[in-house]
Amino acid sequence: MDAAPYYVQVDALYFQASENGVHYATRGRDVLHPNFKYRFGGRAAVGIALPCSSWQLFLQFTHYHGRNRESRSGAQFFPTWTHPGLAPQGFVDEVYNMWRLHLGLADLAVNRYFAICQCLEFWPYFGVRYAEIRHKLRIYYSGGTAFPGVTDFINMKNKFWGAGPLIGLEGLWRWNCWFGLFARGAGSLPYGKFYVHQSEGLYDLPNDLVFFNQYHQLSYILEAALGLDFRFCHFYGRIGWEVFLFFGQNQMARFISIEIPGKFIANQGDLSLHGLALSLGVFF
Repeated sequence: MDAAPYYVQVDALYFQASENGVHYATRGRDVLHPNFKYRFGGRAAVGIALPCSSWQLFLQFTHYHGRNRESRSGAQFFPTWTHPGLAPQGFVDEVYNMWRLHLGLADLAVNRYFAICQCLEFWPYFGVRYAEIRHKLRIYYSGGTAFPGVTDFINMKNKFWGAGPLIGLEGLWRWNCWFGLFARGAGSLPYGKFYVHQSEGLYDLPNDLVFFNQYHQLSYILEAALGLDFRFCHFYGRIGWEVFLFFGQNQMARFISIEIPGKFIANQGDLSLHGLALSLGVFF
């Protein structure tokens, strides 16, 4: 932070995670999606001065866990994830849906301090990012004309881990010696491995469908932040709104053929996080 040689910072994150392409049933004209909720996460960073003037090395870790569970009953629901070769045509009268996300980012980068004038400062930075993103979708369909007296169980796992370049720019507009407005934008291109595992079958019976898909691919991550900055002596605090966009993270397979495993559609949507970030730190 600033031109100070060292800093330590911890952040409390209150984010909502949402994902495209994970709708689990239709009811009449309505499409049912998971009820994504705000959850707490955390971030920690440390910066160390380099021998070169105004250059600094920093290490940052981000962790977030999102989840939701919901059960619907008392209406006619038409499943959207059942394999057409396993499930008969018809509706169910009860649906259970669970969506879960585990996300971790580790950044190692260098930045350089620039003062355009007394009230305007910039920190361009570049380095490498390691990203690990795991999300799961579990659905039960039961009753109705499709599964009378039984339950169809669908379990889906979508994992990605990889590393790649990170580049960004942060700016601070100082209003006075205490308060200011900060903004940040960054992008990264981690290259890594997708692992997709899906299974489906009647509950407590051997799975009728077991599906694996593994491949390497380049991923795209964009992020932005805007908020207020407060400083007093060697302490500082921040409160801001942050947005993360992970392109093409939903690679779970939606089957469109009665053959097993049959034809399927993947790359069904993006993962996004947005919410408040409260930062506290010390520089010296």
